[in-house]
This record gives sequence, C-alpha cells and structure tokens, in this order.
Amino acid sequence: MILVCGASGLVGKELCSFFDKKNIDYIGTYNNNLINKPNMFKIDFNDSVFLENFLVEKKITCCIFCIVERLTDKCENNWSFISKTNIDLVHITSFICNKLNIKFIHLSTDYVFDGLNQPNYPDSPKNPLQNYGISKLISELRVIKNCKDYCIIRTPVLYSPKSKIHDNAVMLIGKNIMDLRSDKKFKEDNYSIRRPLYIKDLCVFINDSLNKSSGIYHFYNPINKFTKFEISKVISDYLNIKNNLIPINSVCETIAPRPYDTQLLDDKFDINHYDFTNFKISIEECFKNFKHEKIIQTNKNDFFIMIDLDGTIINSNEAHYNSYSRVFKKYNKNFLLFEEWNNIILNGTIDDYLKNVFGDENVTNIKKEKIELLKDEIITCTNNSNTFIENLTKNNINFCIVTNTSKNAVDIFKSKLPFLNKIKNWIYREDYFYPKPNSECYKLAIKQFYNNEKYIIGIEDSFAGFNSLKTVTDIIYIYNNENIYKTQDCYLFDNFNSILF
Repeated sequence: MILVCGASGLVGKELCSFFDKKNIDYIGTYNNNLINKPNMFKIDFNDSVFLENFLVEKKITCCIFCIVERLTDKCENNWSFISKTNIDLVHITSFICNKLNIKFIHLSTDYVFDGLNQPNYPDSPKNPLQNYGISKLISELRVIKNCKDYCIIRTPVLYSPKSKIHDNAVMLIGKNIMDLRSDKKFKEDNYSIRRPLYIKDLCVFINDSLNKSSGIYHFYNPINKFTKFEISKVISDYLNIKNNLIPINSVCETIAPRPYDTQLLDDKFDINHYDFTNFKISIEECFKNFKHEKIIQTNKNDFFIMIDLDGTIINSNEAHYNSYSRVFKKYNKNFLLFEEWNNIILNGTIDDYLKNVFGDENVTNIKKEKIELLKDEIITCTNNSNTFIENLTKNNINFCIVTNTSKNAVDIFKSKLPFLNKIKNWIYREDYFYPKPNSECYKLAIKQFYNNEKYIIGIEDSFAGFNSLKTVTDIIYIYNNENIYKTQDCYLFDNFNSILF
C-alpha cells in the first residue's frame, strides 16, 4: 500500500488525483486541512510511536513524502519553524520507514544549488543560498543516512490548478495581474530564470519512482525557461488584462536570495521519454476559473452580476456609524470607535454587539431609531459606480443588488441617490435569515434571478461579503480592500470604469 504524506498539499492533491485515475490503491494523510474521504487519515508526524503503528497497521510498502514549508521568504524569517517541518518530520518518517523496510520517496528542490554553474546534475556541488534550500539539503542528507531504499526527486518550482493562487509560487506571479487599481505600476523580475514544472507531469515520474533503484533524481521540463516578467505576460494575455508591467533587467533584491538559474539535468534516464504540458495550456488550466470576457453588445447575455451595496456601490458606512452613534448617545451608552465599528462591519454584522448592549428585546427598536436618523446623513456613490449601474441597465445585463441592509434603509439611499432607483432586482436583509458571511443571500439571488448565464460575477468590499460569495463563484471583484486581495483569490479595483466593460 502506498502512503501519500501531505495529501492536502500542492503535490499531494495532484498525486492523489493521479492515483485515483490510474486505479492505484493508496491512502493519504492530512493535518489541519480536513479531507473527508475514507482513505484519508489525520496524522501527527511528530508522534513517532503512533506513526510506526499506523504504517504497520496499514501495511505500507512505499511512503511518498510531500510535506514541506516551501515559501522562501517565510522560511528566511523563521528557521526554527521550517526546520521542524522540512527536516525533523523527514528525519522521523524516513527513519521509521527504513526500520520497517518501506521505500521512502522524498521531494526536494533545485534550490540546493546556487544557480551559478549550470547545468546541475544529481552529484553536482550543492550550495543553497537561503534557509529553504538549506533545510531541503539537510533533509536529503537525513534520508540518505537513514534509508537503504529511497528516491530523492529534485524539481524546479512547481504549480498546479488544484491550489489557491496565493499558495502557489508560479500562479502567485499572476496575482499582480489581477490588481486593477488605476494608479498601480508593477515591476517584475526579468533577470532570474524559472523553469516551472506542472505537477500533473511530475506525478508520472513519481509513479515510475516506485520501481526505481535508490538514488537522487532530477525531474524537470526541458523546454520551460522563463523570467517572472515573461510568466506575467503569459498570464495577462490569457486573462486579457493590460497592466502597467515594468521589467527589471538586473538582479532583484528579495528577502530570501534567489539563484539566477538552477537548470537541472539527469543522465540516469531519458527525459524525452516523458510528455510535458504546454506552458500556456497549463496556465489556462490554473486561471480558467477567474477568466471571463469583457462585456460587449454581442455577449451581454453571458453575464449574471451580483453586487453588494454598502461600501461597494455607495459610501454609507460612515452614515450608518453616525446614526448608531447618535442613538447610543440618546441612551447614554458609549459607542464603538469608528475603526472598531468598521472592523465589525467588514467581517460580519453589528447585531451581536447591539444585543449585548441593549438586550435581544430592544434591538428592533434601536434599529428603527437608527434608520430615522439615517435620513439626515449624506450618502455618496463610490468611484463611478453610478456610471457602472447605468451601463448595466442600459444594456439590459442581468444583475442584482445583494445587501445586508434593510429595505427601509435602502429606500432612504434611493431618495438620496436616484441612480439606485434604476435597479430592478434586489435582495434585502429581510429576504433571508442568515446574514453575510453566510452564503444564503447570494444563493437566494441565484435562485431568483440567475438565467443560466455563462459567467456569475460577484462584487464586494468586505471579508464578510467575500466569504459569502466564494461558495457560489470564483470570479470575485473586491472594491478598495487590499487586505482581502492579499490573502484571497480575487480581483482588486478602485474604479468601476476599470472592470467588466
């Protein structure tokens, strides 16, 4: 029986999918990221006694070790943390596997080389430049010392459509492409060489390694050779986005030093025996869930667009805050600072806070008083949102507003901003039970207004809104919230004129 250690990770996901398609029996492990399948098990690899008993019980004959901390900048800042993952876990597992006569397959990296003397063969001198490469080289030495039957597979940078953009070094290069803010100019490395390897291609070699003799192997795509700038251009061309990309044609300063070029070669097997996915095709696989056409007259019926209201279409957060503040003052209650209020609103609703202050039975009346005071507040539209709504309406594009705000409050906004009256389709707070970040509101919008359009697009400004959208669509635009963009897979924009049309 084959054991895939780290089945929830970048390589583990693809390897399990490969084995499934080939009808190869295996079991997998996970730690924090639950995989709810009968052949998946939660394992703490620090617990050597449990691990050994598990390997015996499951009759493991080959262990493929895919667990790694691979973000180079993160590794550079925390040696203690990454050494436990990249060295200690490998040492424990490989030692036990050797004791039980289990073949150990370990994935390593081209970063064990310094990039100054290409090409690099398995026995070429090693000289890692940063903590990540050092930790992987040490882990290799532990495997060689511990095991009689092992395969160490060094690869260049890996990528896969099964991962999140921000979890994947190659796809992460495309992150800047999805930043549509009007004043952003992006500088990208056009000096150092990357030789990305599609993990689907790697899985074939890993499977072949089950029967290879002990040793170190280099597996690589002999065709791929790009700078980060060139990869950015491939991604921007596919997504049809013209960014202000500026090439940096000299050495780039980074937290962790990168080797110039770590070209791998291996004379123990014929690399031409393997098929490799065309890079552009693989990039399309990675980004296809985020791809859509621009809206033009001939394809306008391909779009269903769901848009948040407060903070996205209109600047109303301060108005809500001021209204509540006046209600609290009336009852001699201390209200939140605006930053505290904004944090609550961006991540959920104010309801629990109101209940704690006034009690469940009084919340409805407090909200009514707040709405009356809202009539005195100034409301403005966000950057060209009015033009955007007018374009959707004029072109008969299917869209709706999905808001956590009550209909009474929305009616006040409509009286202050007439362009809101042109919107036909609304989901108000009274229409659903669970507020954002629950997805109920957007699922209701799809049920009521979706007509099987090709693209479902969501537009939000908050974490609560993003989380409510992410279960119903991958194409999410975030208005003016860089914190969401940094940690989630989405587009970022600051002007409605820059999206969709």
